[in-house]
Amino acid sequence: MNATVRSALQAATSVLNGTRSHGPKTREGKSTSSLNALRHGLSASNLLLPGEDVAEYEQHLDGYFSSFAPTTLPEAHIVVQVADLAWKLKRLSKLEDGRVRALLEEALEGTDAFGLVTSTRRALEALSGLVAVVDARSTVPKEPELTEALLRGLEGTLALLREVPELPEAVLRPLSLALQEARDTRQEGRLEQAAYEHLGNMAKVARGALAAKLDQEQATLGLVRERLATEVLLLEDADLKKLERHRKLLESSMQRQLDLLGQVCARVSSATPQAQAEARELRVKLRLVR
Repeated sequence: MNATVRSALQAATSVLNGTRSHGPKTREGKSTSSLNALRHGLSASNLLLPGEDVAEYEQHLDGYFSSFAPTTLPEAHIVVQVADLAWKLKRLSKLEDGRVRALLEEALEGTDAFGLVTSTRRALEALSGLVAVVDARSTVPKEPELTEALLRGLEGTLALLREVPELPEAVLRPLSLALQEARDTRQEGRLEQAAYEHLGNMAKVARGALAAKLDQEQATLGLVRERLATEVLLLEDADLKKLERHRKLLESSMQRQLDLLGQVCARVSSATPQAQAEARELRVKLRLVR
């Protein structure tokens, strides 16, 4: 259901309900109604960052209203403030996690283990692409230009393989010989079927060796990542320092709001009926003055 239809249904429901009820009659009912209005009004005006979910924020706020169960407008105001501060702290934690992860990746990219994985993965992707081409076409291409493109692609892939550190010559040589055989036995630009199939098989063998090498290197990289994670947490990063200062400010503000909520609740619970009546009279006088 789109927003326009939903809004129309809500408006119609509101009108229909209005014809059946004229609102709460008791003082307790009126108080609850006013708190609901305050709660939804403040929720609607709360500014969320792009990507933050309104429904998630509403659920977050519902939890605080359920936990603190405010019964007066001042209490409700403070509960909203506490919930908003908690929401900002949650947002701050995500920013801190993101910054730590970014620092970790920066440190990881400077390691030999990361360079080794990158080189092997790049060669494996290129070789897997050629294997996929051969698998998709079981017979030799008839067009000379397609054959030439395949052979040149394989030559380029072999060049990438030779740049991979610590790659045994035993992986390169069979594929290199198969490529040379394919070129030597080519007639009128077309490969022989046997040479074509042999070339595909040697490419698969090399791919398997590269995949096994990449698995080992990624395991090593995982160990390096674990070691660096501890070191990154101890870094004196300017952005993390700013986030930490902001966290302390938010936590301090939340504590003040919680203290204030306790004071308000204590004052409300100790207020005498006479004091409540005087407060209502004072409110009437202020309304008249305005």
